[in-house]
Amino acid sequence: MSVELRLTDRQWAQLRGHLLVDGSEHAAALVCGTLISPDGAVLTTRRVIPMGADDLLHSSPLHLSISPVALARVAKEARAQAGTVVLCHSHPWPGLVRPSPLDLDTETDLCGRALAGRLTPRPVGALVLGPDAFSARIWQDGQATAIDRLRIVGDQIVVLPEPVALGAADTVARQVLAWGNLGQSRLAAAHVAVVGAGGTGSQVAVQLAHLGVGRLTFVDFDTVERSNLSRLLGSISADVGRGKVDVLASAVQAVNPGLTVRTLAASVIDIDPILLADVDVVVCATDGHGSRALLTEVAQQYLLPVVDLGVDVIPTEGAVQAGGQVRVLRPGRGCLHCAGMLDPALVREEYLTDDQRAEEERRGYLRGVSAPAPAVVALNGVVASLACLEVCQLLAGFLGGASDRVLYRAHRRAVTTAPIRSDPACYVCGTDGLLGLGDGRDLPVRRGVSVG
Repeated sequence: MSVELRLTDRQWAQLRGHLLVDGSEHAAALVCGTLISPDGAVLTTRRVIPMGADDLLHSSPLHLSISPVALARVAKEARAQAGTVVLCHSHPWPGLVRPSPLDLDTETDLCGRALAGRLTPRPVGALVLGPDAFSARIWQDGQATAIDRLRIVGDQIVVLPEPVALGAADTVARQVLAWGNLGQSRLAAAHVAVVGAGGTGSQVAVQLAHLGVGRLTFVDFDTVERSNLSRLLGSISADVGRGKVDVLASAVQAVNPGLTVRTLAASVIDIDPILLADVDVVVCATDGHGSRALLTEVAQQYLLPVVDLGVDVIPTEGAVQAGGQVRVLRPGRGCLHCAGMLDPALVREEYLTDDQRAEEERRGYLRGVSAPAPAVVALNGVVASLACLEVCQLLAGFLGGASDRVLYRAHRRAVTTAPIRSDPACYVCGTDGLLGLGDGRDLPVRRGVSVG
C-alpha cells in the first residue's frame, strides 16, 4: 500500500522551523485529514501543533516524551474533524534518519494502541524528521506501514524523496536544456488530471504529452460534434460522435505511446472525488461554475493544486475584445470565491439533474441557458500555453517564481499578473476553511458515482 503525507509549504516551514531549530530533539503534532483508496492512503495536514515545555513530561537533547494531557487534546481536535494525528519529533543530525528501538516502542504504544483507540478507523501516523531525510509510518490494526513520501505543495510541488534524475529520451532533449534531467524526471513521474476535454482542455492535454508528463487523466462527459472540429486538437471528421476523452486519449498516445492515460466519461461533479486524490495537479478547463466551485474545494480539502483557465471573446462593433485568465489555486491560499470568479446562481444551475433543469427551463428560471459563446483555436492555444507553463512551474520550478493569476488581453497584446487574496471569513480558504479536511467532509458532488 502506498502512503503519502501532504503539507502546504507554510506548514512545512513551520514544522521544520520548530523541530530543527537547534541540536536538540523537539516534538510536534499534525492534525490531518485522511483519503483512503484501494491503492493507498493520503494524510492531508490541517494544522501543525508545536509541542512546548508544558506539553512534555520529559525533555533532554536526546530524548523527550509527550504528556497524556497534550495527546488527549490533540486527539480530541482530530476526532472532532473526523481526522487523525501524526506525532512528530526530530533527529537533528545530518544523514539518513533511522528510528531507534525506543522510538519504535514508543510509536507502538502511542500510535498502535493509545491514539488508535481514540481515532479508529483512521490510521495514526508517526514522523521522525532530520535535516536531510525522514522516516515515517502509519499504524492501523496494530500494524505499521511505511509512509513512502512527503508532498509539500506551494509555489512548487516538492516530493521527498526526490525522483532519481534519469537520462531523458531524445524526444525531450531540448527541454532538458531548460530544466535539467531532474526537472524532466519530475514531469515523467507526474500525474495530471485535465477536467474538460474541449477547446482549451485539448490544447493543454496535447502540450502535456509533448512535455513528457508520465500520466494523464481526462474527465468529460461530452461527445464530439461537428462544430467542435475547428478547435478540438486531435479530432478529425471521423471522430464525430466519439467521446471527447477517448479522442484525447488517442491524440496524446500518438504523441507519446508510453503515456499512461485514464479516461472518466462523466462530469467532474458526478464522479467520486477520490478518483482525483492520486494526481499531482488538476487543470480545470471547463466553462461551468459548478465544476470550478467543486475543484476549488478539492484544492483545499485534498491539498491538491488546481490550475484553472478560461477564455473570453466579446465581439464589439468594429473590433473584438478577447483574452483569458489562468488562476493557480494553491492549498492554504486564495480560492475562486475570493477571486470573484464564481456566481452562486450558476453553480446551483450546474448541479441540477436533467429533470430539474428541464422544469426550470420551462418556467424560465435558468440564467445559464444561452447561445454558444464565440471560440477561436488560436486564442485557446495562447491561454492553454500559459496554463501549461504554470503546470511546469509547479512540477519542475521552471519559472523560478509563482503567480496566482495570469491575465491575457489579446486586443492589447498584454500579459499581466495579479494576486488572489484570501478572505479570512471564506468558508473554503479562510481561517476556519476546508484546508486538509480530506474525507472528513463530503464534497458537494451531484451523484458521486465511481467511474471505470
